Parts: sequence; C-alpha cells; structure tokens
Amino acid sequence: MGQKAPKQEKKESSSLETTDDKTYYLKKRRSGCTGMFWRQDPTKTHKLASNDNWPRDGAALKGKVVESGGGKWLGTSHVKQVNGSSWVEAPVGSALPFEYDNHYYLDDKP
Repeated sequence: MGQKAPKQEKKESSSLETTDDKTYYLKKRRSGCTGMFWRQDPTKTHKLASNDNWPRDGAALKGKVVESGGGKWLGTSHVKQVNGSSWVEAPVGSALPFEYDNHYYLDDKP
C-alpha cells in the first residue's frame, strides 16, 4: 500500500493579500517622524500580529486598497524598505491609511 504524502502546514498569508496587489510608496509632507507604525486592518478581518519591520520614510508597500470607516486604506501584504533589496511579508493584519494627519501619505509614484 502507498504512503500518504506528509501533511503540509499552511502558512497564513499577510492581511488581505491578493494577486492584484498594488504598489505604493510612503511619503511625507513635513519633517518629523522617520516612518509610520503599522495600523490594525480596518476591516477587522485579521488582528495585527506585530509591529515588526514598520515602514520607514520612502518604503515601498504592496497590498489591496480598501475603503473602511470613511477612509481609504492599504491592507498591506509586503514591504520593501527604502534601502532594502527584497520584499518582506508585512505582519498579518497590517494596514496603512492613504492619508495621515496631513503628514504621511501613500503615493503610487516612487
């Protein structure tokens, strides 16, 4: 009798990850902070797993655009820091607003 293949453990993917993820860049209008901490997925689909590797100024972000609570958000799947050489998975449940306090914003141009 044949052996069964070992059961593969499924790794949970990042918040709202899809094949149609878009890329945006974290920009700011004035000096101050050096980046923005992850925010909780506004759809509450996933709980924010951690605040590791939060995006620094100029970071590239991949994710799905969602409208929630009257605002536009990017449910993030990956981040590449400005001097980074590769994409890294964003924490499960992470998101960023497209506009924050007239300070930070997401733009589709580098």
